[in-house]
This record gives sequence, structure tokens and C-alpha cells, in this order.
Amino acid sequence: MLKNPIFKKEFSLISRSIQNNIIICSYLIFLSITIVALWPSEGVLSLASAAGKQIFSIFFSINLTLILLMVPAFSASSITYEKENNTFSSLFVTLLSPFEIMSGKLFASIICLLLVVLFSTPIAAICSLTGGISNLLLFKILFVLFLSAFSYAMVGLAASAVCERTSTAVVLNYAIIASFAGGSWLPSALLSNLLQHFQWLFHLIRSFSPYDVIFYLLYPEAYSLTSRVMTTNFFNPFTVFTCFSIFLSIVSFMIFERCIFRPSAKTKAGVNEQYTDFKKLVKRKLSWPFYLIDPLKRKKNISSFSNPVFVVELRSRIFGNPKFIIRTISAIFILSLIIMTLVALQYGNMVRPESVRLAAIVFQLGVIALIAPGLSSGLITDEIASGTFVMLRMTPLSPITVVLGKLKATFFYAMIFLISSFFVLFAMAFLEQQNLFPETSILSGMWWSETISRAKNAEWWSEFWNTYRRIFLWVILLLLSALTFLSTGLFCSAFSRKTSTATATAYVITAIICVLSFAPLILRNKLSHELSMKILSLNPVASALQITNSTFSDYPGLWIKNIYTLVTLVIFFTLISTFRTWLLFRKQE
Repeated sequence: MLKNPIFKKEFSLISRSIQNNIIICSYLIFLSITIVALWPSEGVLSLASAAGKQIFSIFFSINLTLILLMVPAFSASSITYEKENNTFSSLFVTLLSPFEIMSGKLFASIICLLLVVLFSTPIAAICSLTGGISNLLLFKILFVLFLSAFSYAMVGLAASAVCERTSTAVVLNYAIIASFAGGSWLPSALLSNLLQHFQWLFHLIRSFSPYDVIFYLLYPEAYSLTSRVMTTNFFNPFTVFTCFSIFLSIVSFMIFERCIFRPSAKTKAGVNEQYTDFKKLVKRKLSWPFYLIDPLKRKKNISSFSNPVFVVELRSRIFGNPKFIIRTISAIFILSLIIMTLVALQYGNMVRPESVRLAAIVFQLGVIALIAPGLSSGLITDEIASGTFVMLRMTPLSPITVVLGKLKATFFYAMIFLISSFFVLFAMAFLEQQNLFPETSILSGMWWSETISRAKNAEWWSEFWNTYRRIFLWVILLLLSALTFLSTGLFCSAFSRKTSTATATAYVITAIICVLSFAPLILRNKLSHELSMKILSLNPVASALQITNSTFSDYPGLWIKNIYTLVTLVIFFTLISTFRTWLLFRKQE
């Protein structure tokens, strides 16, 4: 393998990349800071130390999260980068065999990820000094990290072979990681009380997540209580996760092997089919209702008052593939409907508005956090890779016009997906209005008379205003979060050479904003109240919970500071991206 020229080339490019080295160094520095922050001031070396297990669990959860966030940066662009640069076909005219090409790409990406895990091993070994951790337990959890990195890297390579663009492959890889690592908990959380006879199946699906395996290895007694399923020596999360990871790797390898040698669909269509203008027109008209938003039928020029970059991005990115848009909107709408229904059925007649609000917050912010960075992280890098950035430099457009046009188009694009999840807002409003309106039918006259009589009371209007005020503030916070994640991706795209690196960096920053900013809840005893307030002001989830569920009472006015912080981040990322674009415009070939 060391003599494979593809392996040598790929490994050299990855290892010599300044951005990749910065990512790895930042990863190690962050882990070191985590250990220092979590280290107890006074501790006793003991195998029964609870503090040691707590530090160990938090450290490895953060370590696993960072590894999963870095996986697409190394693996998901392996094949798509060759396709975008039109160098993939030239590999097959060399003396290299197809197996050498495939194995070189495969091992170069996986070894880099495994080296990242290996670099964190000395830091992880320090956790054993606090006590409570045996050498066997340390080895098992490191094995889980290695296996997670390996299996999801294989998934990234399969996505890279299937997709034509790097941004699509990276987002697909993140979606699969989120589905298995986090989404595998949903059946157990939403269906455990409804289908009690299928507890073993929910236990099996839950074991697909590496976080569940770490929890089982550290706290087996607590795990047996939460899973409601007795574990055996063979049927336990560690064994299930190992078998599932091997199965996922084999399936990904088969997909990778099949798709890497498949001719491109565009090449097939270009060789085998030729259409006249009349046939194209008839074909487009027959594809109703997509013809209504078909950009090819639009003949009007761009008005002088419109941003040309926004119009071009809108027509190419949104209306260029309307079938994908409609299918995605339908999928998100159906998924939101299913989640809200399951939440209501899970709690039966005792369903509370707080439960629905929590599900709505997690779902809608999860949709935005998953889609937004992938939409904007390729805005600049894709232009440079395709050679169209030179054409932008030749136009009289200013850098601020280019940046705002692209940001506006992606925001409009993200809003299309976000609107499809607004069903949960109606569910929240319905639950809030149960105490405001009578239980009789709205078609009856008694309903209207009773509602009018209640509305004469000032307290009724106060409660009515509080209901929709919370929903209005939640929508504002959701829109600002979408803008923040989009500007983050644009910022990373302006300072990166590859779309995969920009996308992975954008998702890391998004994870810091949405997840790691909950650190004050863990380090409450070591951080001051003012510092905890500043860190939590980054988190839109905490602000949304304060608006809707009145949580975080210890931090009054948190949502207001979060809105100010998000606006500041949007302005900062936009200005820095504009400055970077101006420098790229001035750069000579």
C-alpha cells in the first residue's frame, strides 16, 4: 500500500494541507483545554471514583463529536474533487488497476482519520489518573472511537462516489452520521410507551449510536434501567455496535466499488441522446407543475434594481432543480407531522405544551443546523473550482454585492425548507389555546358566544398575547439562527481552498454554537455567572427554551443577549467574507 502512487499523492496532499493541520492542532488544543477545565481540584486515585468517570464520559463524548464532525472533511471529497476538476477520467488511462485506484483513495482518507484518533490517545490516557477507569475500559472506548471513524469514513467515501458535487457529498455524509449517531435514539424516546413489546428492537436500534455504547461501558447499571432491556454477554450495545459498524463499512465499500467505475449519467445522456429545441420545449411543458418555475422559460432580463448575483443563484440553485426542492419539502413536512404525532401519542392525554415546544425547538433548529452550513460553504470555493470566479472579477460588481447576493439567495433557499417545518408552530399554538377557547365545535354558535364573553376579560387578552408573543419571538430567533449558520458557511468558504474543508469547519462552528456552548451547565462550579452568561448567549437552543418554556431562570434576559450575539456574528462573518472576497478580486493570476 505504501508503494501505491494514489495513496502517496492523497496522503501527501492531506498531510501537507495547512488548513487540515490547523484543524488537527485546534482539535488537540481543545481536548487539552477540556481536560484542564474538567480536572478536579481535589481527587483521590480510586477505581470507584465517580469524578473520574464523569470526566471520562464528558471528555470522550466531546472527542467523539469532534471526530464525527471532521470525518466528511477527509473522506467525502475524495472522489468528487476529482470529478469537479475533470481529473477523475484520466486516472483510468494510467497503468494503475481499478483496485489500486480504489484502495489508494480509500486508505488515504481512513488512515488520516485514524491518525487523528491516535493523536488524542495520550490526552485520553490522562483521564485514568483521576481513578474510576480501568485499562480495559480505556481500550474499549478507544476502540469505539476508531471503529466510528472508520465506518463513517467509509460512508463518506461511498457518498463521494455517488454524488457529483463535494457539497452534496459532505451534507449527505453529515445526514447519515446524524441519523445513526443521534437519530437512533428517537424510536426509543417516542415509541417506548406505545409499543412496549418491541423494546428489544428499540434497544437494538439505539445501540447503533457510539454515544450509547460509551454510556453503556461507563455506567452499565444505569444503562440497564434506561434501556428497559436486560443485556447479556453477547447481546449488549458494544457487540451490536461492532457488528453494525462492520456491516455499514461493508455496504459502503460495495457502493463505493460499484459507483466508482460507473459512467457518469451526463456522459451517457450526451452520447446516446440528442434533443432538438422543440423536443426540449415539449418535454419541459409535460413536466407540469415544474414547468411553472422552470428557469429556462424565463426570457426577461434582470432589472437594474435587482442584485444579479442573487437572481443567478436563485434561478440556478433553487429553480434549477425543482423536483429536489419539492421532494425535500414534502419529506420535512411529513417528518415534522410524524414527530409531533408521536410526541402527542407518547404522553397520551397528559401531553403538555412544554413537551411539544421542546420537540419543535430541537427539530426546527436541527433542520437549519443540518442544511444551512452545507448550502453556503461552497459559495466561493465552488466558483473558484469551476473557474467562474474569474468571470465575477471581470464584471463591475463589487465584492459586497457578490457576498450579499449569494447570502440572500441561500437564505431564501433555506427558508423554503424551514417553511415546511412550520407545522409544529401550529401545533404549539393549538396547545397554547386550549385554555383560551371553549372545547365545543367552532361551527356551533355557543363557541362564538363563549369566546366573545371570555374576550371581554383583560386577562384573556394578556394570555392570548403571551401565546403568540412566544411564537413570534421563536420565529425571529429561528430566522437569525439560519442567517448565522449561513454566514458561517460563507465565511469558511471564503477562507478555504476546498469545499469539504469549508463545510466541515462550518459544521464545527455550528456545533460549538448549538452544543458546546452548554458547557456552563457542566462547569457551573468553575465558571463565574457573568462568563456563563456570555457563553450561553451564543446558544439559540437555550434562548428558545427560555422564551417558550421559561427555563434558565438563573440567566434573566438570556434570549435578548442571544439575539444581539447572533446579529453581531452575522455582521462580523459577512464583513470578513466581503474583505476576503475583495482580496481575491485583487489577486492576480
